[in-house]
Amino acid sequence: MPRETPKGLQARSTGHDRPWRLHAIDALLFASVLLPALIFGAAALYDRNQTMAATERKLLSTLDMLHGHAEKVFQFQALALGTIQERLRSQRDEEVLAAAASHHDFLRAVRRHADETLGIVIIGADGRPLVDSDQPQAPRHIDASDREYFRWHRDHPGPEPRVAGLIRSRADDEPVFFMTARRSAEDGSFLGVITVGVQQSTFIGYWNRTAPLPDALVNLTRADGAILARRPPVEPGTGIGTFPIAPLTQAIQTAAERVVIEGTSPLDGVERMVAYRRLDRFPVTVAYGVPRATMLSRWRRRLLIYGGFALVTGLALSSLALMARRRARELNLLNATLERRVEARTADIQASEARVRLLAREVDHRAKNTLAVVQATLRLTPKHDAVAYAKAVEGRIAALARAQTLLSEDRWRGASLQALLKAELVPFAWEDGGELGPRAEVDGPPVLLPPSAAQPLAMAAHELATNAIKHGALSVPGGRVRVTWRLTRADDAASDALALRWEETGGPPVPGPPTRRGFGSRVLESIVRGQLGGSFLLTWAPTGVVCDIKIPLARLASGVPQDNLSTAA
Repeated sequence: MPRETPKGLQARSTGHDRPWRLHAIDALLFASVLLPALIFGAAALYDRNQTMAATERKLLSTLDMLHGHAEKVFQFQALALGTIQERLRSQRDEEVLAAAASHHDFLRAVRRHADETLGIVIIGADGRPLVDSDQPQAPRHIDASDREYFRWHRDHPGPEPRVAGLIRSRADDEPVFFMTARRSAEDGSFLGVITVGVQQSTFIGYWNRTAPLPDALVNLTRADGAILARRPPVEPGTGIGTFPIAPLTQAIQTAAERVVIEGTSPLDGVERMVAYRRLDRFPVTVAYGVPRATMLSRWRRRLLIYGGFALVTGLALSSLALMARRRARELNLLNATLERRVEARTADIQASEARVRLLAREVDHRAKNTLAVVQATLRLTPKHDAVAYAKAVEGRIAALARAQTLLSEDRWRGASLQALLKAELVPFAWEDGGELGPRAEVDGPPVLLPPSAAQPLAMAAHELATNAIKHGALSVPGGRVRVTWRLTRADDAASDALALRWEETGGPPVPGPPTRRGFGSRVLESIVRGQLGGSFLLTWAPTGVVCDIKIPLARLASGVPQDNLSTAA
C-alpha cells in the first residue's frame, strides 16, 4: 500500500533547504581567504607607519647633532673674526706687513684653539694676502680682488661679517667657504678683508662619522640658497646653489623647522626624507636627508615574511574548511538516510492491524527516544579524527546498548542503578569470570531507575570510566574507583533526590583543574543538566577526580521530554 511521508522529513530530503552547517562552513571558507589578507594588510601598514616614525625620530636626532657641530664651527669663525678685527683695528697694509711674524703667530694660536679646522688669511686693499695662518710667508702672488666676498666688502662699509659661498682655494685647490669681515680705516676707507675659511672636507669628515648611512644627504646652505658644503659633494663655483623649485628650497622659505619633508633632489635625482634647522645667529641652514628606498628596504623584506605567513595560513584554513564541509555533507547524507529508513519502517507499522498498530506506536516511541540519544551521542563526539571518532561512538553506543539490555530484561519498567553501574564498569575494571574486579566498587541503597534516566546515567558513567582509564585512577596499577549513592532531600524540599558520588584514588597525581574545559566535562554537563535536569560538580583533588551528581527523583519518575534530549544534543 502507498506510504505517507511526513512533511518535515520530505522537505529535508528534497534538498531545497540547504543545511545551516554548510552555510557556516562556506562563510568560514570565505573568511579563511579574506582574514589572512586583511591581517597581512593591517600588519604591513602598521609596520610601515612604525618604520617611518622611527626613521623620522632618527633623522631629527642626527640633524640636531649636525646642527650643533655647524654652530660650533661658525661661532669659532665669528669669534676669530672679531678677535682679529680688534687686533688689526685701523692698521694699514704696511703696518700689518711690518708685524707679519707676530700676526702669523697669533693666527696660528687661534687655529690651534679651533682644532686646526680654520684657515685664516688677512688680505690687503689690493687683494694680495698679507698674513696666512698656515704659512709664515703669505703667498703674495695670489690675487683675491676678483672674489665675490672681496668686491662685496669693498662696496659695503661696515664691520658685519659675511658668509661667502663655496669656492676652490687658490692656495691648495681644496673646496672651501669663508666667513669674512671688512678692514676699515678710522675714516671708514677700505683697507682689505679678513677671511676665516673651513674646508668642505672638514665638514664631510665629521658627517661621515656622525651620519654614515650610504647616500644620506647633508647640506649646508646660505639663506639665498648658495651651497657652503654638501655630501654628496658638488663642484664649487660661482653661483652654485640649490634649485628654486627643489622641495628643500621651498620648505626653507617657510618659518617651520625640524619638519620632515619628502622630495627628489634635482642635483642627483635621489628621493629622500629631509629635515633642516637654521643656525641661531647666522644666515645658514643645516639639512639632513636619508634615501626613502633605504629606509623602506627592511620593511619590504619583512613584507615578504608577512606575505608568506598569510599565504600559508590562508591555505591551511582553506584546507580545514574544505575538509569540514566534506564531513558535514557526509553527516547530513547519513542523517537523511537514517531518517528515510525510520520513516519507511514507521509507515509499514502504521499500516498493520489495530493491535499491531498499538504495539507499533509503543515501539516507535521507544525507538525515537533511542535515536535521539544516538544522535546526541554522534553530535557530542569530536569529529577531528576518524579513528578516534569511530572508537568513541562505539564506546558510547555500547553503553547505551548495556542500558537497553537491562531495561529489556525488566520489560522496560526500569533498571537497577547498581546493576547499571556494574555493567558500565566491568569493561574497564574486570577480572577473570567477567565480574567486577577489586579496582572498582559500587555501594548504595536499591534504586530503580526509570527508562528515561537509565540511558543518560549509563552515558555519564561511561564518560567517567573512559576518563579514568585514559587519564585517571584506572590508567595505572593500584588505582581504584569507588561509586556511592544515597537518597537525600531535593533542593525544593518537595521530593527526594539521588546523590551519586564518583571518587578516584591511587591514580596519577592531579596538579589541579585543567587550563581549559575538556570535552568530557561538556558531555557530562549536557547529560546531567540537559537530559536529567540535575547538577554536577567536578573536584580536582590531589588524590584523584571526584564527581558529585544530584538528580531530583520526581524528574526521573516523570521522564525526560524529547525536546530536552534535542537540546542536550
